[in-house]
Amino acid sequence: MRIQFGRIVAVAACLLFASSAFAQTYPSRQIRLVVPYAAGGPADLLGRVIADEMSKDFGQPVFVDNRPGANTIIGAELVAKADPDGYTLLMAIDGTLVMNPFLYNKLSYDPFKDFAPVSLIAKVPTVIEANNSVTANTVNELIDQEKAKPGSLLMGYSTPTSQVTAELFNMRAGIKLTLVPYRGGTTQVTGLLGSEIQLGMESVNVALPFARAGKLKIIALTDSERISLAPEIPTVAETLPGFDLGIWQSIVAPAKTPPEIVNKLNDEIVAVLNRDSVRNKLTTAGVEPATSKSPQDFAEFIRAQAATRKKVIQAVGLKLD
Repeated sequence: MRIQFGRIVAVAACLLFASSAFAQTYPSRQIRLVVPYAAGGPADLLGRVIADEMSKDFGQPVFVDNRPGANTIIGAELVAKADPDGYTLLMAIDGTLVMNPFLYNKLSYDPFKDFAPVSLIAKVPTVIEANNSVTANTVNELIDQEKAKPGSLLMGYSTPTSQVTAELFNMRAGIKLTLVPYRGGTTQVTGLLGSEIQLGMESVNVALPFARAGKLKIIALTDSERISLAPEIPTVAETLPGFDLGIWQSIVAPAKTPPEIVNKLNDEIVAVLNRDSVRNKLTTAGVEPATSKSPQDFAEFIRAQAATRKKVIQAVGLKLD
């Protein structure tokens, strides 16, 4: 028994040494960052900015592999099945990790088992926007206006995330805004400007140029904190404490990627996104850089976000298949 135990200890020590040595030499070749969107747009820009900075720091190429389609499922499935060696990573949106498992009855990957969380990388804050015919200028005024004439306000949305956020707002505010689907943010803004709808739930980078031109107004951000891009915009949480639901981006690796590699990637991402040159480039595009203190911190964030979105999705019976 002593001999057998000794062998087990020796094998474990060898494995630990090998893993540590592997982490010290990582990366020794190119890294693929799978971006589950088409080239162009803020999400693709975010992936390319990070990939460029990582290439410089690591001395190895980090290339963006665009794999759009199926609400990010195509890209997620590819990375879920990749070797867990740190050389294939996924830029995962909130929908990839904390919405798809509740929106689809059959999903080709398990976001809670198939990925190793690395870090948040950005938030693309969602806003409640309104056309100029709406008299309300604050969250409280908007709630009061809807309660005074129930059903009189129509709210547009263009993504599953914005739909769930709008439904959560209804639940927390105790109102029932009528939700109207649109195929894209620009189309939704056109509907707002044309008074097809009175309200919209859209990303800040789509809404802000129209608001600053005086063509519509922004009532509030749906994230928990104000943003550097537009610090004058209040948050819903300032009126409804704890409200925090919006679009966010992250990087994950395949499950069973060595912890040393995951930690090294987290350290690198935090360093990259703390650079003024990077932050300026992203905020100009309407992307608010955000990081996690550690992979464990990001894992806790995922669990909290999943719990909230599951509750809303199940409450309204939302399904995409």
